Amino acid sequence: MLLLNNEDVQRVFDVKACMESLETAYRAQARGDAVVRHRTQTYVQLPEPDVTYCLKTMEGSLPETGYMALRVTSDIVREATVDGIARREKLPRGPGGTYCGLIMLFSLRELAPVALLHDGYIQVNRVACTSALATRLLAREDASDLALIGSSGQAWAHLVAVAAIRALKRVRVFSPNRERREAFAARAREALHLTVVSASSASEAIDGADLVIAATNTSAPAVNGEWLAPGAHVVSIVSGDERLQRRELDDEVFRRATVVVVHSKEAAMNERQGDLAGPVSSGILSWERLYDLSELVVGEAPHRTHPDDITVFKNNVGLGLQFAAVASRVYQDAVRAGIGRQLPDEWFLETMKP
Repeated sequence: MLLLNNEDVQRVFDVKACMESLETAYRAQARGDAVVRHRTQTYVQLPEPDVTYCLKTMEGSLPETGYMALRVTSDIVREATVDGIARREKLPRGPGGTYCGLIMLFSLRELAPVALLHDGYIQVNRVACTSALATRLLAREDASDLALIGSSGQAWAHLVAVAAIRALKRVRVFSPNRERREAFAARAREALHLTVVSASSASEAIDGADLVIAATNTSAPAVNGEWLAPGAHVVSIVSGDERLQRRELDDEVFRRATVVVVHSKEAAMNERQGDLAGPVSSGILSWERLYDLSELVVGEAPHRTHPDDITVFKNNVGLGLQFAAVASRVYQDAVRAGIGRQLPDEWFLETMKP
């Protein structure tokens, strides 16, 4: 079995290849040729106030690749108010200030695990590439003015991915920490050669933008629909569950939206996710108006029909299918490049004696 850490993954990862793998997976999902189990999150309350342990699992298979993927994260999370805004953050409580996230690939034909990958680099980039895929299909062809709400690793991955599918002329970034957002803007100017500036507020960043991406850890709305310019395409990545009804977009975003596409409507309904269940319960949306990304990819969901349409992609949940598609591509590229460490098969396989 091949062990790949985040540095190994980064050496062979390619944004466009990731989007191609995801698009292939969604086409298979639309045909009924993919296997997906929606994520589960199991919580254990810890003695500290607002701190819990969470085990998250999901799995999926794209049979044409020959693999089944299992993604597992072992997290300690804190839900607290920071600068007056409810937020959720993962705490690096592993030895040496580390996190734990793993992807295991199994051979469909031979049963055996073929790879164990750290999930961090794939995790942020599969979210961003999913958002970029939806943006390519929903945003105006000439969209080039990006408002980016957030300055984390997710925000950076989204900037890189969207820059791969649209020629960005201007980027305005806002996050509550001025020092972080200015450092983010400087990094983007140097590394990506884009015109990126730090905005003093979310409304300033969004004013006139035709692309709006919220990549935050907030639990309260960070995007107000009144700020949106006609023709804007909006992306949001925060997802909640029955336990925590998180919001990243306010009701007015959905009231103004002509088309709303989600990563998984089934997950949104089952988990009563706040950004979608809230507007549905208020009568602003209906579940019938929501379409899955897989339907959009194969042309079975509405697209924008007018330059002034406001479109929304709610990247509302992770799917095991994403890890099956992307991790299998990374694994094969790593094998060809001779990257990673080989672990003995006998560590992971067993014999059954009577």
